Amino acid sequence: MGWIFWVLVILGVVWALRAGRRDARGREGCASEEALRILESRYARGEIEHDEFERRREDLLR
Repeated sequence: MGWIFWVLVILGVVWALRAGRRDARGREGCASEEALRILESRYARGEIEHDEFERRREDLLR
């Protein structure tokens, strides 16, 4: 019966690590989406040229 306890502990740790990574990716995705919206609005207002817009957009999408 003791081995069931350790299996559950290991599964809990694995689950927690995977959930933490998933949350970190989610926050990163939101930040890059916001940056892309800002970049698009700057381009739409004419603050940056097309070449600079494309270069920065490619950097954000990597």
